[in-house]
Amino acid sequence: MFAGNRKNRGHRGMGGRHIASTRTLDTVRGGDEFEVASIDDDDARVHAIRFGMGAGSNCSCVTRIPAGPIVLKSGRQEIAVGRKLAQRIAVKDVRRAGAARRAAVHAESRETLVG
Repeated sequence: MFAGNRKNRGHRGMGGRHIASTRTLDTVRGGDEFEVASIDDDDARVHAIRFGMGAGSNCSCVTRIPAGPIVLKSGRQEIAVGRKLAQRIAVKDVRRAGAARRAAVHAESRETLVG
């Protein structure tokens, strides 16, 4: 593993338990699964809780629209989050998607949008 990857993928701490690192929501990619760690904006926190996406909830990234919002999924709920707001939401990685998974998710989301 390269040293640069250790920062984003977490590391094994005491007892071999996986310790996830935090990053902001605007850095997730299609297919990534993550846990919402914290939301800085009070209004956004209220709305996120209403959508079932408060701190501690597990979500996944459906797609990133170029120069646009990030589409997330939590349970059966999908929501588009603007980039500026996404920069204020901290997330912890649950599973980062590989290139094949990202391509499959992208194709699926494109099919949903078109048809």
